Order: sequence, then structure tokens, then C-alpha cells
Amino acid sequence: MSDPKQYRTKEEWFKLIQECRKSGLSDAQWCSLNGINRYSFNTAIKRLRKCSFAIPSHSLDDIHDLTLPRQDVVKVDIIPDIQPQQELVPAVTPHLDNSHMIEISLGDVHISLCNGADPDLVASTLSALRSFV
Repeated sequence: MSDPKQYRTKEEWFKLIQECRKSGLSDAQWCSLNGINRYSFNTAIKRLRKCSFAIPSHSLDDIHDLTLPRQDVVKVDIIPDIQPQQELVPAVTPHLDNSHMIEISLGDVHISLCNGADPDLVASTLSALRSFV
């Protein structure tokens, strides 16, 4: 990327160091990718610190190295996209239209089923009534 014999000002080195530290790469990886001598890079860091430049710290771990032991714990709330339909029970019983009802009388027992009753409920009810007949 650059000529190794090229002279850089303190400001140029400072910008390069900031780029390196923001990259998430280790200093060695960043220098290798950008064609910068690692020894010159470290010397520039020492020289700038002596001149009171605020050199950003680097992470000791390479964030791209998946072999490093880590344990990241993140709480994840799982919310289903589709909420299950909730059955609403009215507070007041609605008026029943008896013209659409099935009424079964067996002795003193009277059973009324509406026209839209669940077929499984009707079958279970009739099956239970057979045992009394």
C-alpha cells in the first residue's frame, strides 16, 4: 500500500493508528493488510504517546478469531408473529335464538345444542346419552 521508506508526519501516523484501532483487527493483522511495517507502527505509537497524543487502546482479543474462548449471553425475548386467537366469553349471556337449536329430552334431563355447536361436542353428548337409553 505504501512505500516503506516514506516519511509520515505525526498526524498521519495518528490517523493510521485510529484506523487500525477502529478496524477490530489486531495491530499485526491491520499492518499486514495495509503494507505497514509493524516495528514502525509500534515506534510511531510510542513516539506519539510521548508527545501527549491520546492513542486509542486496542482490544487484546481479535474479534475475528472464532477460536478464542468466549461466553456471550444475550437475553432474547421470543414473541410469536401470530398471536393465538383467544376465545372471548361474553360477560352477559347473549339472547339465544331457539329456532336454531337441537333440544334433547331424556326423562328429567333436557339438553339444548345450538346449530353451530362443535361436531365433536355433539358426538360426545350423543354417545354419553346412549349409555342412559
